[in-house]
This record gives sequence, C-alpha cells and structure tokens, in this order.
Amino acid sequence: MRAITSSLVVMGSVLVWAQTSPLSPEQRAQFHGAYSEAAEPFRIVGNLYYVGAKNIASYLLTTPQGHIMIDTGTKEMGPVIRTNVEKLGFKLEDIKIMLSGHAHFDHVQGHAAMKRATGARVMAIGEDAAALASGSDRSPLGDEGWEPVQVDRVLKDGDTVTQGGTTLRAVWAPGHTPGCTVWTTTVQEAGKPFSVAFYACGGPNGGVKVVGNSMFPNLVEETRQSFRRLKALKPDIYLTMHPQNLFAGKVERIKAGQVPHPLYDPDGWTKMIADAEVNFLKRVEEEQAKTAAAR
Repeated sequence: MRAITSSLVVMGSVLVWAQTSPLSPEQRAQFHGAYSEAAEPFRIVGNLYYVGAKNIASYLLTTPQGHIMIDTGTKEMGPVIRTNVEKLGFKLEDIKIMLSGHAHFDHVQGHAAMKRATGARVMAIGEDAAALASGSDRSPLGDEGWEPVQVDRVLKDGDTVTQGGTTLRAVWAPGHTPGCTVWTTTVQEAGKPFSVAFYACGGPNGGVKVVGNSMFPNLVEETRQSFRRLKALKPDIYLTMHPQNLFAGKVERIKAGQVPHPLYDPDGWTKMIADAEVNFLKRVEEEQAKTAAAR
C-alpha cells in the first residue's frame, strides 16, 4: 500500500508540473539525457573537484576528515558521480555533508540516493529545505519533483558549514527558488588563496511570471535584493551549475596547471551579475507594460 500511495503522489505531482511549468518536454528530455551524460572528472583548484556530468554540475570539496558535495544532479547522474569520485581516488562513503545551490530537479534529484549511499548530512536554506523534504518543486518554476530526503540542518543567510578545515558560507539569494543559495569558500593553490563562488541564483527561470505572481507576490523585490547581495561578492573564481560553456576550452589548461588559473576572472563575476540583473529588470518592465496596456 505504501508503494502504491507513493506512486499516486508522484503521478499527481507530475500532472501539476506538466500543466504549469514553462519547460517544454524537449527541454526536460535534454536535462535527463545529454546534460546528464558522463564527463571526465578533474581537480579545479586546491581541494575542489568537478565530479558532475556534461552540463549539470556536482562539485566535491575534499578533506582528510571527509568531504562536502554541492549538488547531486538528476536521478540519472548517480552512477556518473560515483564513478567520477572513485576515478579521482576518493570514496563516495567519505562524503559527510551534502549541499545544493537550489531545489530544482536537475540539481537535487539524486539527493535521497546519495544520502543512502553515504549517510551524509543534508543542509539547505529555509524554503528549499522544505522542498527537499517534501520532494516537490516549491519555486516559481514548479517543475518535476524528486524522492523526498531528510534535511539534517536548516540554514539561514550567512550560516557557515565546516568539514575538515574547509568552510563554506551561505549567501541567500531567492528568486530562482525561495531558498536559492550562492555558496562561497576560499581554497589554497600553491600557497595562494582563491575565493570561490558557486553561482546558482540568477533570477526566475525564463517563462515564469514575475510581476503579480499570485504564488510568489514578493518575487520581484526578493530578486532585486538578491542581486544587491550578489553584487557585494568579489570572488576570484566563479563556478556555474550548468558549466559546459564556462569550462569550454579551459579544462585541459586547468589540468596542465596553467598560470594564471584559466578560471580566474574577478571581473567576469561582476559582469555576469550585472547582465543577469539587467535582463531581470527588463522582464519586469515588459510585464508591467503588458499589464498597463491591457487595462
């Protein structure tokens, strides 16, 4: 009976997001297909590694006392991540903490299986913690869900997470999801510190209504506040959650130890956030203009 009930719940949620999500079936298939295909793992900088798929990220911060993973990707990515972690000489079972940038299916659908495999503690901010625990997308996107996973620590803006001497700070940046989080940390490479930001929050998905959204009435103001927080960050290196474009032409140079680091780009962060904010404000203006014209 329990299995039947779970199936009915999943089927019901599928019907809801299929009717409301702006993602097309073709886009969704791409996330579960090409984006989730295997990619070679590599060390990015310091104790930070890429263990994700072709265009859906999973990042691993390693320490002698256990590791921290950011994002588990789609349900198809479990074997990819395990293989990549082991290729790098680490053990999946040594992952002690699991974090996420935001609670969308393409980034957290593997959380429950990964928690079973590792026993890691799951941590997330506010509404995204509730989404993880419920197995449902509670963001303006409203897309497909995932197997519910227990959240061991509910975080707030500015909280830190530490494992084996590596510390990450949570920067709450709602808009893409209510609990969207940009994680920041500092790693050491050849005696030099590099500040790193994991960019997961660029405003609501395309196709989402931003002005007068009945489910998220504060969406515009919260997103504006998020951009103000993100503009205050000054990372040396930023990493994205769909990194194919970011990594293009750079991976072999990273592996070769090129100096300066191929991803070192302080100005790139500033430009990326500025461009994302301009695009968001343009969406707001266009929706406001349409509403005014319809009156």
